[in-house]
Amino acid sequence: MKYFLSIALLICSVAVQAQTGALSFKNREITLKNLPADTEEQRAVFQFKNTGNVPVIITRVVPVSSQLKAHWPEAPVAPGASSEISVTFLSYQLPEIFNYNISVFSNAGSPREQLLLAGNIVDNPKKPDLLYKHPMAGLKFKSSSVNLNTVYVNQVKKDTIYFFNGTDSTVRVAVKRTPTAVTLDIPQPEVAPGKKGVIYLTYDAAKKNDYGYQYESVILSINNDNTFRNRLNLSANIVEDFTKLSRQQLENAPVASFKETTVNFGDLKQGEKANCDFVLTNNGKSDLIIRKTTASCGCTAVALGEKNIAPGMSTTIRATFDSTGKSGRQYKSVTVITNDPKNPETILTISGAIVTNSQ
Repeated sequence: MKYFLSIALLICSVAVQAQTGALSFKNREITLKNLPADTEEQRAVFQFKNTGNVPVIITRVVPVSSQLKAHWPEAPVAPGASSEISVTFLSYQLPEIFNYNISVFSNAGSPREQLLLAGNIVDNPKKPDLLYKHPMAGLKFKSSSVNLNTVYVNQVKKDTIYFFNGTDSTVRVAVKRTPTAVTLDIPQPEVAPGKKGVIYLTYDAAKKNDYGYQYESVILSINNDNTFRNRLNLSANIVEDFTKLSRQQLENAPVASFKETTVNFGDLKQGEKANCDFVLTNNGKSDLIIRKTTASCGCTAVALGEKNIAPGMSTTIRATFDSTGKSGRQYKSVTVITNDPKNPETILTISGAIVTNSQ
């Protein structure tokens, strides 16, 4: 009897499991190449069919970006029936290169499906200024900043800055001031009304002679003005190039090892200072070099022992926190950059609380 009961339960279980809906998409990924910027609503459609044997109810569709609006059938999709999920958007609001995931939730056998909408936006000849959203003295720039991302210490990296003359007269653009590592070239300094201009930027990291994140400004002169207001922000992360190291060089490389990366200095009264020591040991086979240390704020000073650490040796990095003008819980960090190819950057954290006389 128990045997037959088990068989019956198994058959029922299999039958229940077989009764599911299934969303089979004709196209899970849509790539929109060279889509013109426009203020008119655009639409991308994902078609699907219920290949299961029970109706499918889509409960919600969630794009990863708020710029996308999803639309889906509210009624159940019967077995064998087809339908669609559409996504609408304004193309001029999207970044020039976009890649968005879209999650579809339902009662199907696979309760969550992933869709992808990707592509790139280009200038629209009929609406030439749509992608130029950052005003500057009558001009409009595509971006108010230039992010060069990762730049190797001896690398020369180039980028292009685009702008649009939205005024009713010709505008002259010139270079007023650039950082040491930056060169700007403006092939056509005078830009007629309704026309586009271009600035070619060259960044020579060797001239910067630094490591880590860099934040600087490029100052432009527009129509020979004497102000310093016309600026574009420039950022780069200068790092050592370990990509060309051989296997043997990697095996013989230095290894930066901290005894601990967090220190709690406890409670301080306003105006008191706390010294937080971090011990750094070279567990590698060649000299470890501390390239740079940077504190997250001016309230934290950093003092080093040895910058060059032989294999097996240690040094101390001291972070001194000044509580003057501070209150409540404090969290500060120190970034340490070394020539360890596997772990070139380490974040050290100090924390504690500032108490007042009334506490």
